[in-house]
Amino acid sequence: MSFIILCLIYGCSLFVRRPPEPVLSQLRVREIYSRAWPDDMNYEGLERAVSQSIRYYERLDPDTIFQYGELQYSPDEMIASLKLFLNIVNNTDQSGLPQKLKNTFLVFESKNSEGGAFFTGYYEPLLEGSLVRTEEFPEPLYGTPDDLIQVDLGRFSDEWKNERIVGRIQQNQLVPYDSREEIVYQRTLKDRAEPIVYVNEIELFFLQIQGSGLIRLQEGSLKRVNYAQKNGHPYVSIGALLKDRIAPEEISLQSIKSYLYDNPEEVSSILNYNQSYVFFRETAEGPLGNIEVPLTPGRSIAMDSRIVPKGGLAYIETELPLFENDRIAGWRAAGRFAFVQDTGGAIRDHGRVDLFLGSGKEAELTAGHLKQKGRVFVLVARKEYLNENPLQQMTQNR
Repeated sequence: MSFIILCLIYGCSLFVRRPPEPVLSQLRVREIYSRAWPDDMNYEGLERAVSQSIRYYERLDPDTIFQYGELQYSPDEMIASLKLFLNIVNNTDQSGLPQKLKNTFLVFESKNSEGGAFFTGYYEPLLEGSLVRTEEFPEPLYGTPDDLIQVDLGRFSDEWKNERIVGRIQQNQLVPYDSREEIVYQRTLKDRAEPIVYVNEIELFFLQIQGSGLIRLQEGSLKRVNYAQKNGHPYVSIGALLKDRIAPEEISLQSIKSYLYDNPEEVSSILNYNQSYVFFRETAEGPLGNIEVPLTPGRSIAMDSRIVPKGGLAYIETELPLFENDRIAGWRAAGRFAFVQDTGGAIRDHGRVDLFLGSGKEAELTAGHLKQKGRVFVLVARKEYLNENPLQQMTQNR
């Protein structure tokens, strides 16, 4: 299912689970050569996505390490690897690509327990909103409150590495932060947080699941907002309340949203079943992934960054839906190069991929229905080739 539906049905936990062993399955040379490596987007958006990953690596500490199997790469080596890949793509026809990749790149496959990968999709929604509260737009979209505190428990003990809690100080003690019900229905943040805009309650709920979006104000201007922080309460599935009201084969982002609009008397009880709440920040560009660079539609993917190096090159194979009159008419094979530029609360473990689809109606429909199997590979240049290649000098002189 899409990332949205997975969260709605299965929920998310307060603590980050301890990461699995960071092991990728390396492909043999003959396996690399035997594959065609087609790109169904005809390389559209590729250079833009490469430049965003390079932008990320350029601002890192030179001692940062990216792990591929037993090998470690520096940010400069990651940049050189991407530039080498782009050079190969720009100067090699499709028939010669497998040979070039075989000679110059290592390829690893990230596999789930079934030996493949599972794909969902996400998109950038467009909401209507207002700078002042109105009857049509009554719900504040908050920035991060000043009194919210995030505690990295790993700083206290290695046993709690990658685990965090969120709260606020009350009478010199750290207490849980306000719940969704307190924020939305008791208005506890009225004097403690600044609204960025006001929107529809249902649309805000789904925006919080997506993590970013555009708000079109009444005078026509746009505001872009991106995930900033959460209130620390665990995500609890609202799908558990709807499983007897929406047929399993019909469940999607669109069907859940329609149910809420058709049953306004149930909205508060359904949404309050999930006490998690997301805060936002305004951004000039975006939407931004977790490496703080703008995402590229069809090229940016979210994976578990505990397993797959951030910003790295990947290749994905799955199926994407075809629509007629907003309904699925079939599926088409999709294979393309992509870049690990984001992560997510439901994006955990090997072989788990969330594909960024952009904005607009088709992106929303695809994100709402995508729940397909496939395969995902990650690629990095061979060390010996980088050491001999003049592209290394390019990164040293940037």
